[in-house]
Amino acid sequence: MLSKILPEALWAIIRDKLNETKLYEIRARRDSPIVIDYAGKGYFLSVEGISTNEKEAIIADEKLINSIVFKASNNSVYAVNEQLKQGFITAYGGIRIGICGELVIENGQIITIRNFSSINIRIPHEVKNCSLPALKFLTSDKGDVLNTLVISPPGAGKTTFLRDLIENIGIRSESKKHNLLVLDERYEIAASVQGRNMLSVGKFSDVISGATKEFGFREGIRAMRPDIIFCDELALEDDIKAVSLASSSGVVVVSTVHAKDLTELKKKSVFKNILEEGVFKRFIVLSRVNGPGTYDAIYDENFSLLYLR
Repeated sequence: MLSKILPEALWAIIRDKLNETKLYEIRARRDSPIVIDYAGKGYFLSVEGISTNEKEAIIADEKLINSIVFKASNNSVYAVNEQLKQGFITAYGGIRIGICGELVIENGQIITIRNFSSINIRIPHEVKNCSLPALKFLTSDKGDVLNTLVISPPGAGKTTFLRDLIENIGIRSESKKHNLLVLDERYEIAASVQGRNMLSVGKFSDVISGATKEFGFREGIRAMRPDIIFCDELALEDDIKAVSLASSSGVVVVSTVHAKDLTELKKKSVFKNILEEGVFKRFIVLSRVNGPGTYDAIYDENFSLLYLR
């Protein structure tokens, strides 16, 4: 995947000196050392692989940053401008590139980003069956999946966990022929390219890519008649309204949210009503203690502890 977007010299170092399965992020800032997240720790990228010595670090420049952005966009930044306006590009294989630079604004609307100053390349990893031990806590006595919210601080593997959960729920649902709908707003869950999923979400999932949650919930329910909807990163009031609407329509929702823990989630004003109404029946709290995609605790709708690592 990285070979398609990195300059050959940079890719050769990663290919020959590092274990790509342990590489989670590559952060390049103009005229600054390249920093990587490798096996959960921060290092400088050097010609020998990794280093803790800044003097050995490879320095990113304007040419390198521009090269990566253009390669990731298949040499057409215009073609990915809708993503770029949101501060990211999703490249082949589900690689997500966060981009900083100069915003171009006309009439109060963001037109594009130019003069790129830094990028953060986030490399997705599939951790098979990381969600499987938790699945028994997420179902009713009848075996039906319950509305579930996965709580995770940045970098704890919430999308990795969600993706694996989708696949495992699909496997369990095979005999019941449940319809699973994945709303992949930022192309991170299934990473679909020309209609083909680059990352596995199982054989029983329909995927809508690139749409807002508001559109995905509304039109997805109408068009695909899902039993369960999966989405990533609830944050806006419109997201919460969409979840409430789906739940009231009899559709199960499984989603994620950025928060350190349940206490921090309760402080988010946008979640106040939906938590009080008990829409979500299960809460899973992830952490990086045992690696991305692993969880510390599971709670029920009353915030009573069901599992503690």
